[in-house]
Amino acid sequence: MTRRKRSTTIVKAFVSRSLIFALSAGAVHAADVPSPQPAPPSPGPEAPPHWYVRLGVLGGLDQSWSSLFAQQVAGVVVPGIGLVPVSGFGPQVSLVGRGATYSSVFTASFQAGYFFTPNWSLEVAGAVPLWLTIKITGFSAAPPFSGAVLSKLLPGAIPITGVYHFTQFGALQPYLGGGIVPSFEFAVQDGFNTGGYFKPTVGLVAQAGADYMFSRNWGAFLDVKKLFIGSTGTSTGFDFGPPIGTIPGAATIKTTFQPWLFSTGVTYRF
Repeated sequence: MTRRKRSTTIVKAFVSRSLIFALSAGAVHAADVPSPQPAPPSPGPEAPPHWYVRLGVLGGLDQSWSSLFAQQVAGVVVPGIGLVPVSGFGPQVSLVGRGATYSSVFTASFQAGYFFTPNWSLEVAGAVPLWLTIKITGFSAAPPFSGAVLSKLLPGAIPITGVYHFTQFGALQPYLGGGIVPSFEFAVQDGFNTGGYFKPTVGLVAQAGADYMFSRNWGAFLDVKKLFIGSTGTSTGFDFGPPIGTIPGAATIKTTFQPWLFSTGVTYRF
């Protein structure tokens, strides 16, 4: 009995020491293992571009209505020639039944804008200026006859619009806009009217169009603008051609200028 108890005591002591050793070794091993590092945060969605530019071609379709005013032309009778105009006199009077047309243009266009939000942007547009030919309309038995060139105008116009972009259709992103359009002249060439000048003015513009984005940065666009501009031009002489030449005389053209501007090309956002 004594021997059996002693054997049991020895076994229990061995098991206890073995457990103590195993626990100690496990603690040392745990201390040597580095603690796991926290996983890096996943990157958030890429911020949308703020700036954009559009480059393309533009066609301007004229729609305008003009009223003409001029001083009456005085003349003298020259033997063998007849009545020769020499100068304008008195106040300017309306030329009833007469008007004017402006030629249409086809040129290069550019637009630039900034997104304040994913939907709202401020945009400025322009185009390479081309000469507009202004021709008189309506019958007259005296010069200038219908179809005569009154003058040629090299205009400048800068539409500035606030634009709302519809982004819920994926790659196709229609937009609507409206704003102002400062307009001015770069130069005026003489025609029948000489010494011409067009006053700077500010009109209104309505805009509609769409971008189709092939990628985050590149796309194509179609844009339509309607301008509403009241324009006033003046001149200081009339050119009757040889042998009479130019005589003094004041004239005014008042135009309600409402062209359509169609443009298309490439969009780049950054």
